[in-house]
Amino acid sequence: MDFELLIAMSHLRSRRQDAGISLIAVLSVLGVMLGVAVLIVVLSVMEGFEIDLRKKILGNQAHVLVLAYGGPIDTPAEVMAKVAAVPEVVAVAPFTYSEVMLRSTYGVSGAIFKGIDPEKALAANELAKDIEVGPRGEPTSLAEKEQIVRTLHTPAAAIAQDEGDDEKLPGLILGSGLAETLRVYPGDKVHVINPIGTTTGPMGVPIPTTRTFRVAALIHTGMYEYDTKWAYVTLPDAQEFMGIGAAVTGLEVRVPEDKVWDATVVSKAVEMKLGPSYYARNWLTMNEALFKALALEKWVMGIILAQIVAVAALGIVTNLVVLVITRGREIAILKAMGATSPMIRRIFIAEGVVVGVVGTGLGVALGLAACAVLAKYRYPLDTNVYYIDSLPVVVVPSTVAIVAAGALVICFFATLYPSSRAASLHPVEGLRYE
Repeated sequence: MDFELLIAMSHLRSRRQDAGISLIAVLSVLGVMLGVAVLIVVLSVMEGFEIDLRKKILGNQAHVLVLAYGGPIDTPAEVMAKVAAVPEVVAVAPFTYSEVMLRSTYGVSGAIFKGIDPEKALAANELAKDIEVGPRGEPTSLAEKEQIVRTLHTPAAAIAQDEGDDEKLPGLILGSGLAETLRVYPGDKVHVINPIGTTTGPMGVPIPTTRTFRVAALIHTGMYEYDTKWAYVTLPDAQEFMGIGAAVTGLEVRVPEDKVWDATVVSKAVEMKLGPSYYARNWLTMNEALFKALALEKWVMGIILAQIVAVAALGIVTNLVVLVITRGREIAILKAMGATSPMIRRIFIAEGVVVGVVGTGLGVALGLAACAVLAKYRYPLDTNVYYIDSLPVVVVPSTVAIVAAGALVICFFATLYPSSRAASLHPVEGLRYE
């Protein structure tokens, strides 16, 4: 063991006359440990929220949207063929949407009315995976959920359907929150109202159009705006109801899962392929403000919680300053025996670093253990407040390493002033009153 570390460890050992100093050292270790553990747990939970949110966005939103300047896409098949030829594009699906009113026997609500091509939509988004309730109750497999989407135009009879109600109606998939507002269930009828209609009256005033649909399924995405505002029908039903012929609002484009971060490159390639009449938006730019806010929140929370470690570092400063004062005679003797100022400085730096290393190590262990417990037992959350039902925890090794390194750096800087004081002590001053 090095001379400096040997002396440092002897200072940290408990003695009856140094009980107060040892207590300060213990409290410093506990402070560093608590700060590191809390920081790891909080950042892991925030990382879990961000990853969970990203998965929900990528599952319910196209990686790239293709739209036309000035209105709908009148020749969707031609445009789809060009988009499908772009490298990294694995699926393309047409869609149309508009704002409508939904009315049931028990409620009324505004909604986003989206028309989808069932077969192509299964490849372009994860609508089927989010189906929570179907005509026969909760689906038991993904294949059953996909079948509900494929038969959306002519939905199967539901167990909750009124006896004798065998009217053939096009199907409608509702978000769970929207269905709760309307108080409907698969099998119930919902009247869709287009306020602007497709025709005008004698005075030029638009005549609203109405069509009855039957609820085919309910979805739960965990995203408030989707679960409370979106209603899905087949593309032909939407086109017929809105009176737009074969036109579509745009195209949904999906890229490989390992290329989602390259969506900006793909969107630019699509624009180059289609020419100036079309433009493409990707999920990164559409949600840029949200993810920037999450990143800023993570940084701010990390800085705030790092203050716990900083406060613990003050305990290290206090501990070393007291040691310098109480060990003045010992420092003077060491210098008189030939110890240099850098050696004395390293002794006290070593003491603070030992406290920091022990506290950081215990903090990392405690933080990882807490994360493991939270991940295993899934702390429940109120779904009326949060968009998920349990606390998500994702431990990122790089984040843990940064937290540990940051704590050690803070502890190291906390040793600089006391160690400089000790190194500057003159042997005569230390022995004058002995």
